Amino acid sequence: MNGKLKRSQDPAAYAVKLLSVLCPLVYFASYLTRKDYSIVMQAIIENEGLLKAQAGQVESLAVISYGVGQIVSGILGDRFKPQRLILFGLSVTTVCNVLLPFTPADLRVIVWFINGFAQSMLWPPLVRIMAAVMNEKDYNTTAANTNVAGLSGTIFIYLTSSLLWLKLDGRFTWQLTFFTSAALTAVILLLWVFGFRKLKDVEALRFRRTEKQTAEKDKAGKLSVKLLMGSGFVLIAVAIIAQGALRDGITDWVPTFISETFSQSSDKAILKSVILPVIGVISMKIVGIASNKWVRNEVSGAAFTFLGSTALCAALFGFYAHNEYVTLGVSALIVGTMHAINFFLICVVPARFEKYGVVSTMSGIINSLTYVGASAGVYFFGKVADSEKLGWSAVLVSWIAIAAAGALACFAAAKPWNRFKRKDAE
Repeated sequence: MNGKLKRSQDPAAYAVKLLSVLCPLVYFASYLTRKDYSIVMQAIIENEGLLKAQAGQVESLAVISYGVGQIVSGILGDRFKPQRLILFGLSVTTVCNVLLPFTPADLRVIVWFINGFAQSMLWPPLVRIMAAVMNEKDYNTTAANTNVAGLSGTIFIYLTSSLLWLKLDGRFTWQLTFFTSAALTAVILLLWVFGFRKLKDVEALRFRRTEKQTAEKDKAGKLSVKLLMGSGFVLIAVAIIAQGALRDGITDWVPTFISETFSQSSDKAILKSVILPVIGVISMKIVGIASNKWVRNEVSGAAFTFLGSTALCAALFGFYAHNEYVTLGVSALIVGTMHAINFFLICVVPARFEKYGVVSTMSGIINSLTYVGASAGVYFFGKVADSEKLGWSAVLVSWIAIAAAGALACFAAAKPWNRFKRKDAE
């Protein structure tokens, strides 16, 4: 059969194979149309004379919209066909990216706020689809690859936006970044529609509780606030917020940090900052393999990763002004650790609730916590950096404190989470 798998041969395997391509494509599009603003933010600041806090507000409010929308999306994803929510999200975000370059500076916050909500319609439904159709090994592999695809979208934006700037050297070059993102997302939207038409008759692709879950309905009824409290979820939530603040806060502000610290033009700082998502891709591939082979408790894995990031943040504070390449490299490693923690806490943790029929809801709640931290981080770091008395040194100190808080929260949550996993397996 030339190695090709057909629906008639093994419908379940065919569904897994096709979704292992479609899900990463959706997340690639998501990052294209969500991260493009933050990547060209320094160029917008320079061209339009905006304060960092003013430009950051557009991103910050979009992150709030994204975070709140995660909860809505999560609940809807457990009650309606998740593929339709994804279709809606991709369609609206494409339109928002087309509109933003034509929008006056004072009104961009509205367009990007809507974009944030549209983006929230993507991840929880994707998690539900993957958890419903795939076994644990396939889920971990596809979830890791999906996150790698998202980071690849970030890399694409870094490269295309900086190269467009260098080549065209014009005032309106940053607008082309949004048009490029919208065009590619429109193509992926069509692939998603056509791909799901192939799956509509596949018996394995049923987004409701399986027979096994139905047989365990008594166990499903035990999902409660008490159970979540006993699992250590409150502590995990603290760590998720810390991870979001560092992952997105550092990623969004490193181009500006490098530009101001080493007197670099924004285009060069953006091009050099591509190292951040590159390290993120490597980190996600490593953690995806490790999760299947060695890591038995994802919260413990996140705890030790946070501990390493705390040491990296302290090292960065000690010598950040001496060499821009070392500074970039260490910043990239910190972001890489945050992507590893993201996999443990945002990808694996919600999948543990699949048998309770609330995987999409839990994914939405967990991911919304990420963007509570991200929104606070993006705004707070910009506000501190703007201060003449504080500046970037104070920002770096805050990174150390946030990473340490995340480590402490995960270490405290590791034992109760392990008990929750054992109880869940009974």
